[in-house]
Amino acid sequence: MRARRLSRLAGVLAVVALAGCGSSKKPESEDGTSQAFTTLKDATVTLFPGQCAGVVVEDGRHALTAAHCIDVAPGERQPVVLRSGRMLSGVVKVVDSVRDVAVIRFDEAAPVRPLHVATAMPLPGEGLLFFGRTDRPNEPQEVELKRLGRCPSLPGVPQALFTSLTGEKGDSGAPVVDRQLQVVGLVHGGAACSIATPTADMAPVLNTLVAELARPGAEQGVGGSGGAGQ
Repeated sequence: MRARRLSRLAGVLAVVALAGCGSSKKPESEDGTSQAFTTLKDATVTLFPGQCAGVVVEDGRHALTAAHCIDVAPGERQPVVLRSGRMLSGVVKVVDSVRDVAVIRFDEAAPVRPLHVATAMPLPGEGLLFFGRTDRPNEPQEVELKRLGRCPSLPGVPQALFTSLTGEKGDSGAPVVDRQLQVVGLVHGGAACSIATPTADMAPVLNTLVAELARPGAEQGVGGSGGAGQ
């Protein structure tokens, strides 16, 4: 009888132990989202001085940010600070004030995983990810694209992204990404602004800049305004 009770007790303890192991492990989808936010944060930069954000894209030599965050002319220098605290220097290559998008080219590749820029617009109802500036306490946000429409401060953008994100002052230029970690927009303004300017139109511009950089002796190639911003 005693042996039977001990055997039953051992079985119960084994079940409890297995349940405990199971409860300590995050669901696979949750782990994936956590990793996605880590990648997003690593790719997010702060413009120096720290008034805005940006994101390292494509080949790691370029970053997107909001045009209204750039106080210098194309061809002039704009440093950024990585999440690690390391500073990278770069040159402003494109300033498109109509779409409120700018491109910075770094002197060297950023030591982070760059994000691709989506070539198509996201669809209303799509789930997106947002973090904001990484040089201050922030919480990761899983947000929704509510609709596409016109924003009064973006008169030249027929399909601005109206989202459920909550931005803070200084989050301008911070990336909004889809579930594949493709950049679909940049925050248009901080202080609880939920509107982002779309970035799909910048994909071919970035392809040109990346190809240009790959050509020997072509470092100084495209340095204009991207056509629409001046």
